[in-house]
Amino acid sequence: MTLREQTLTHQLAECQTALVQSRRENELLRQKIDLLVRRVFGASSEQLDRSQLELLLQLSQSSAPSEPISPTVPKKELPVPPRKARAPRLPNHRPVIEEVIEPEPVKQAPADWRCIGQ
Repeated sequence: MTLREQTLTHQLAECQTALVQSRRENELLRQKIDLLVRRVFGASSEQLDRSQLELLLQLSQSSAPSEPISPTVPKKELPVPPRKARAPRLPNHRPVIEEVIEPEPVKQAPADWRCIGQ
C-alpha cells in the first residue's frame, strides 16, 4: 500500500467510528425526546419518575452507551388530595337585595317580551 492509501484507509476508519458514535447519540436523544413527550403529553399513569430522567440525562453527558437504552415508564397511582370546602361567596349575615332593571321597550310592551332566564 502506498502512503496515500494508508492515510485514506485511516481516515475512512475514523469516519466510520464517528458515524457509529453519532448514530448511538442520535438514538439516545430520540429516546429522551420520546420520554419527555410521554411525560408532558402522556396520561398520568405513564409519567416518568424524575430520578429516571436525571439518570438518563447524566448518561448522555458522560459518554454514549454501547447499546441503546430501552426506557421503562413506571406506573404509579397518585394519591387524590381531599377537596377543600369552598367558602361562601357572600357572607350570610349580609342582606341580599335584588334589583331588576328592565329596558324601556320592555316597559312599554311587556306582553311582547318574555324572560328567558335569570
